[in-house]
Amino acid sequence: MKPKNGMSYDQNYDFILKWMTELLRGETLEVIGLKTGKIKEVFTFEPVDIAVTSGRVDIMIKDDKGKLYHIEEQRDLSKEDLYRFAAYHFMGAKQYNNKLTDVIIASGNVYAGKDGKKRIRTPSGTYRPIVIDLSERNGLKTLNRIREEIRSDNLSSLMELVFVPLYGKETGLERSQLAEEVILLEKDLYQQGKLSVRLLAATFIIVNKMIDKNKLNDLWEEIKMVDILELAREKGLEEGIEKGLLAAREMLLDALMESFGVLPTHIFEKIKTISHPDTLRGLFRVALKSKNLEQFIDRLNQVSLQS
Repeated sequence: MKPKNGMSYDQNYDFILKWMTELLRGETLEVIGLKTGKIKEVFTFEPVDIAVTSGRVDIMIKDDKGKLYHIEEQRDLSKEDLYRFAAYHFMGAKQYNNKLTDVIIASGNVYAGKDGKKRIRTPSGTYRPIVIDLSERNGLKTLNRIREEIRSDNLSSLMELVFVPLYGKETGLERSQLAEEVILLEKDLYQQGKLSVRLLAATFIIVNKMIDKNKLNDLWEEIKMVDILELAREKGLEEGIEKGLLAAREMLLDALMESFGVLPTHIFEKIKTISHPDTLRGLFRVALKSKNLEQFIDRLNQVSLQS
């Protein structure tokens, strides 16, 4: 099986961004190239007047200067996407008294318009969000820079590693090789105690359509530690065992939605009833290996019968 080119995604990376914003509390958005104050609050915004499509990013960030940022993520940003985001923007601006800046994290084939300014205009006005275009960045060059920083004991760019597989316009084998190099570097960093399991797991999910499934599974088995149980323990130490299990369930559901899109309600219900970390860990690996949703459901049904 040939590696997918990483350019034909049906779902975005809502959960990746949410993980990043959790980690960014007290930091800034400089990791994506945006100068802000220190992040004070992270929350979501769902305009009830608009039919929201599955997987849409709805992250709101407030910094210590009182500025609000609405973060969207879009693979292959189109002109139609900008019209859609403009509708969300003005609904949000109404609620937050116009104190709102839109930030779109874009990758792949990014619409720029005739003037290259990534905006839409009508006789009544202009929608001009801040577009962070990851396709304009050089992935391999960035990866080599981060490696050099690490050799100098500078770990300030580790969070950027999660986004590096989305950099550039490479397709096919080139995209796959870049993603694999990022994973291998993160593996070494984790084993040295320099990288959190949350960041490594986030990167695994973001590259799961760039690397051949069998190859990705081999990397997963080699690393060993990318383990739902470990994530549950990490969260459990901070917030209690129940919240640790909640994080593990959410991670499993995130992986399923990234691979297979919108999930039937009964899958959510069955996963919510699972209270053993080892079972969640096993299902997470099944989710990675499954060629289609039906394969995963078969295994899930077996687990339900055994419990």
